[in-house]
Amino acid sequence: MIPALKLGKYSSKEIEERAYQKLEILGLRDQALKPASKLSGGQQQRVAIARALINDPHIIMCDEPTGNLDSKNSAIVFDTFKDLTRSFGQTIIAVTHDEEFARNSDRVIEMRDGEIL
Repeated sequence: MIPALKLGKYSSKEIEERAYQKLEILGLRDQALKPASKLSGGQQQRVAIARALINDPHIIMCDEPTGNLDSKNSAIVFDTFKDLTRSFGQTIIAVTHDEEFARNSDRVIEMRDGEIL
């Protein structure tokens, strides 16, 4: 809820409702009141995505969104991003070394040593 509270665009009640809505999209509504230390790595990553979504940005930028995840949770994050782009028209820019993530993305720009390949 912190990003929405900082923005100050919505009441506290609206922010709480939006937080639960974003967690619902990511399959985490039932985990909302758990401390972060009690969540798995994949759940923590999806909470971070919910946090990024709460203010409905047009563009979401991610650095290694699947970097510390197993293949199952990587697939969940990737599928979530695909759903967000289709359902809400959000653009997601991700930097990744995950070849499968990149291969399945809509558009890939490959860089090496600061040069576009």
